[in-house]
Formats: sequence, C-alpha cells, structure tokens
Amino acid sequence: MKIDAFKNFVHNNPHLIKYVTNKKMTWQQFYEIYDLYGESDKIWDDFKDNATTTTTTNSNIVNTIKEIFGLFKGIDLNGVQKALTSLDKAIEAFKGFNSNDTNSTYEERPKNKYFED
Repeated sequence: MKIDAFKNFVHNNPHLIKYVTNKKMTWQQFYEIYDLYGESDKIWDDFKDNATTTTTTNSNIVNTIKEIFGLFKGIDLNGVQKALTSLDKAIEAFKGFNSNDTNSTYEERPKNKYFED
C-alpha cells in the first residue's frame, strides 16, 4: 500500500515533521506530493535543504552556548565579589560628597522683578 510506503518515507526523513509542527505544511499536502512525484523527485530537495540549514543553525547555537559557558569557567568569583565590593564603597563615597551640596539654600527671585528693580 502507498500509505505504508509514505510512512516509511517520513520515518526516513524526520525533518518533514518540523514542517507539520510549525504549520507550514500538512500531512495531507506531503502525501499528495509523495503520491504525485514519488520519493526520489527533486521537489524533496527543497524540504531537505531547509532541514539542513535548521540543523546547522541549531549546531551553531549549541556551539555558541558552549563557548559562553567556557568563558564563565575562567571567571574568578572571589575576584568579582571583591570588585563589586570596591565599586559599592566608591558609590557610597560619591554619595557622601554629593550630600553636602544638598544643604545649600536657593532663593527664587520673584517673577515680577526685573534687573533688581
């Protein structure tokens, strides 16, 4: 039966499942293409190329994540903690300098006075 052959074809080409789960194609559409063109037609290359690109993209993402985790392995957490503590102390000192300026008084001039009339 053709349905069993189509099932075997899908089993051998699992990248087709992604098209169905992403709602770009339906199993009915794939079956109609399979029924009209067969297994070895060039039309399937369009679907295989996209699957290869997706697989390549996924492997690139995995490699990037591995590189990021590799960078985190070399970080000295004690050094980071010391740097953050120093930064916190510097911010507190800056706040101390800035707090003296808030005590100065400012008198607003009346709006109807011009040139010290």
